[in-house]
Amino acid sequence: MLDRSSVRDEVVRLTRDLVRIRSINPPGDELPAAELLAQRLKGFSFETEVVEVAKNRANVVALLRGRGDGPALMFNGHLDVVPPGDLSTWSRDPFAGDVADGKIYGRGSSDMKGGVASMSVAGGLLAASGEKMKGDLIITAVSGEESDSIGARHYVDRNTLDGIGGIVIPESTSLELVIAEKGTIWLEVNTYGKTAHSTQPEIGINAIEHMVATIHEIKSKWESIGYAKDPYLSPPTINIATIVGGVKTNSIPDRCTATIDLRPVPSQEHPKIIRAMQEAVDGMKDKLNGFRGEIKVINERLPFATDPSSDFVKMAQALGPSTLGLPLDPPFGVNFFTDAAIFATKRSIPTIILGPGEYDLRRNIYLGHQPNEYVKIENLEKATRFYYELSRSFLK
Repeated sequence: MLDRSSVRDEVVRLTRDLVRIRSINPPGDELPAAELLAQRLKGFSFETEVVEVAKNRANVVALLRGRGDGPALMFNGHLDVVPPGDLSTWSRDPFAGDVADGKIYGRGSSDMKGGVASMSVAGGLLAASGEKMKGDLIITAVSGEESDSIGARHYVDRNTLDGIGGIVIPESTSLELVIAEKGTIWLEVNTYGKTAHSTQPEIGINAIEHMVATIHEIKSKWESIGYAKDPYLSPPTINIATIVGGVKTNSIPDRCTATIDLRPVPSQEHPKIIRAMQEAVDGMKDKLNGFRGEIKVINERLPFATDPSSDFVKMAQALGPSTLGLPLDPPFGVNFFTDAAIFATKRSIPTIILGPGEYDLRRNIYLGHQPNEYVKIENLEKATRFYYELSRSFLK
């Protein structure tokens, strides 16, 4: 039976076992990791289900039933990891789960298999305590967070989220408390021209030139969209991320494709932003002869913000000094997205992000997605203790 004395060994073992599974996204291949985690949670007395969301891709949904007279608490993590990149930049095998100097090394150790292990072991501690809680404890580990959130979207599409009073996402925060994140809108812009020999540009239509002008118009429109200064987030940003066009140096390009990454803040409304971007592209027809272009949204995640005065945030902050050795005040916001955005599209639920992975929020230094990624074992233990105590406080 899992108990407090075995927490360190169990969370280290589970983290290492998960790191050794190559759930690289793309393509994902999270099914083996889901099966392993479901087996461990079943051993912790959870009702568990592996839900297939695509070929070799799956979510884990685990339930520890309460009495049914209180709100449920959900822990949500993801099983996929980004590719390791050039292996020569790693000093260790990124999928060995090596332990050295009080750290577990490997791709996904920080982002976020260490967090998944900590939330699962915390659930096991709660089950082993024998305490019958008022509300259910739900543990979900999903596919695809690093790309299209296929797992979180699958879960939200098939579950009402009724009765869930709080969500915890153990994403990398170096145990700091995060209560807000920016939204995400990824755009794909296409412009179409007419090919001709490069010595006769007057009879062709240059799709790349039209794209350059369109991008300037999009940036101008974006900068005209107002927003309220956010206490936890930096100002909204735009990034012209990729641009591809043309086939030969001596040919007028007849097609160009660009992708653009917008990061709105909670005060900005996504429908208005998307409409403004569409207007920017449509307006080019009046500015450029022969202009043909289109724009579409290829990824969208809403921003989220939890009220810092909410009972859930206050409860988490109260546990910081005793479990983590941190005050958790003030809380932070982050510029990256998590699956909190997917849950926010379904229902507004108080959500916090706090995990053992390495992210220095004060200096904005992020270890995930880099060579020699690691998670500190000490932080895994602290996170497990925090999740356990938060579960008891919330569900009792």
